[in-house]
Amino acid sequence: MDLSDKKNEIAGTQSIGRATEILRTIAASDGAGFGLGEVVERTGIEKPTVHRILRRLVTEAMLTQNPATRNYHLGPLLYELGLAATPPVPAQQLCREAIRELSGLTGDSAFLMLRSGQDVVCLDRSEGHFPIKVLNLGVGQRRPMGCGAGSIALLSVLPDDQVEKILVKNAQELRARGEPSPEEFYKIITQARKEGYAVKDAPDLPVRTLSVPIRDVYGHGVCALSVTSLTMRVEQNHAKMVDTLRRVAEELSWKIRGSVTLKKDTHG
Repeated sequence: MDLSDKKNEIAGTQSIGRATEILRTIAASDGAGFGLGEVVERTGIEKPTVHRILRRLVTEAMLTQNPATRNYHLGPLLYELGLAATPPVPAQQLCREAIRELSGLTGDSAFLMLRSGQDVVCLDRSEGHFPIKVLNLGVGQRRPMGCGAGSIALLSVLPDDQVEKILVKNAQELRARGEPSPEEFYKIITQARKEGYAVKDAPDLPVRTLSVPIRDVYGHGVCALSVTSLTMRVEQNHAKMVDTLRRVAEELSWKIRGSVTLKKDTHG
């Protein structure tokens, strides 16, 4: 490979990385979409480059642009590709059953959260029987890592250097959402490591979430189970909710490990 070929390969790889970052950024708009300027601000990529990539993604139907607002939204090709994609967590049906069980036992809203780059994504949710339902996240919604107990639980199983990198990357967006300072986040994450579960209050609502990471056979965080309710209700039922969350999470971890092992044995 000569020098020009190597430069072209590096440029091509860099373009793929930038396009992926742009898609993740627009996915975090909760359906409202982002305009060119906001994508530039959020990604830190130069405006001409962002504009060029956006136009190509629209051409490929990976994005659409609203002619009235000029905002970009995720396009139909991404949905089509998603139908054929491998599920983002192993044994996803087991995860779905776990959050149904969790919401049934606690009576409150349960969520399945997954890390995606610097973000956390809600993969599934289940409503409990308690009359006041806290549905602060919809399926497919994204938040920056650090926002919500699910992301704290997932951060708690990462090495310190990765935690620092993520919090630095997300610092501006977290501040805009009224989240604590990085120093306070480190305290929250340290406490989550010590207790084995994360606790996080919403910055603008009387709502509290408890979350436990689900680990694979290597100890890596696969996803997180969360239960959310009014802060007062969590305070009154804290011990019971934590015990229930831990038990359901532990059972799910064992089932996931067993299903992965079984697949290896079957195909090995």
